[in-house]
Amino acid sequence: MRKGLTKAQSDMKLANLNTIFRILYDKTPLSRADLAKISGMSPTSITRFVTSMLSINLLRESRAKERKVGRTAAWLTINPDAFYSVGINIDSSYIHVAILNFRKQIIADQYTRITVQVPTIDQILSIAYDLYLDTLRQTAIHPDKICGIGVSVVGVMTDSEILEFTPQLKWKGVNIRQAVIEKFRFDNVIVENDCNSSLVGQLVLHPEYKEKSVACLCLGSGVGSAVSYQGVLFTQPGRVSFSEIGHTTVEPDGMLCDCGNRGCLQTFIAEEALVKRAQVHDPSVTLLSQIHHAWEQQIPWARELIAQACSYIKIGINNLACVYNPDIILIGGESVDDYWDMFYGIMEGPQPLFYPFKDKLTILPFSKKYQSSIIGVSCQVQEIYLQQLLRETL
Repeated sequence: MRKGLTKAQSDMKLANLNTIFRILYDKTPLSRADLAKISGMSPTSITRFVTSMLSINLLRESRAKERKVGRTAAWLTINPDAFYSVGINIDSSYIHVAILNFRKQIIADQYTRITVQVPTIDQILSIAYDLYLDTLRQTAIHPDKICGIGVSVVGVMTDSEILEFTPQLKWKGVNIRQAVIEKFRFDNVIVENDCNSSLVGQLVLHPEYKEKSVACLCLGSGVGSAVSYQGVLFTQPGRVSFSEIGHTTVEPDGMLCDCGNRGCLQTFIAEEALVKRAQVHDPSVTLLSQIHHAWEQQIPWARELIAQACSYIKIGINNLACVYNPDIILIGGESVDDYWDMFYGIMEGPQPLFYPFKDKLTILPFSKKYQSSIIGVSCQVQEIYLQQLLRETL
């Protein structure tokens, strides 16, 4: 009975400590008096919780420069350098590694294209590790200040452990989390599907989205989606990542997809599929940038190809709307981020939406584009470490 009571008290203290921390994180700088007023807690409790967070370097305290009537106020702010996290974004064509501070701001990053056609997990992580070391040297941050590593990867994930299948990288059943732990020597490792981590990143960048249901459609080497309700990421039982709208069939006898089926949505809008379709008209095309150049030059086949792609993207938007009925659908991914002018047709003209959604659904582009997935997965890593620190202060 005593242990149960002690745990209940500990859980309540942790909940209160989290409440104070969230208020400070969102509204900094604040005084102790501000915290007491906003939280409804007593000044004594506020002092105790603030002292705990100061002791582990989560906060900074400074005196106001101007003295007003009575005691000079002490301002509390979040210490952005309390600790750092590493974010790694792995796609079939590139690797992006970044270091983020405690305010989830990217302070340094490294990016490289992947030249190996079908790379192994060891090859990918060796490249990522070298980029990580370069980024550490760039910032002069000691490795002891890194709290953990978040990995965003294309493909279907289970329990932040097993990469079940990634058509782009041709991997099946890879325990990517264990491979990262062994390569980087960190225990705090989160691995997340790239669409899920991108959506979490958008929720961090736009806290107002947490009050709504939000879906995202990500376009790049593949096509994926993710959904959140009231700020909580939706996952299936068993925590299988839910993101494969690109492999829904939209034309049964269509182009062969890299998943083995025909006529998948991504055979109309993924980068490799667009290049293959462009080669029918111009065999020299090997990159989306060449399609973009032809599109800018008003070459008819390029204009028709992108108009068709935008039409199928709109089909994907309607499918997301019909299945999840979100308030907002966000459009992002490498293709859209690099060539938004070319894909702006997504936003133009009538949307083929199911009638009840026509005036209720908001469609928006991602913000901070490339950074979104790294911010999202790093946020998850930092949250795990933060909760560990806060528990240790009780």
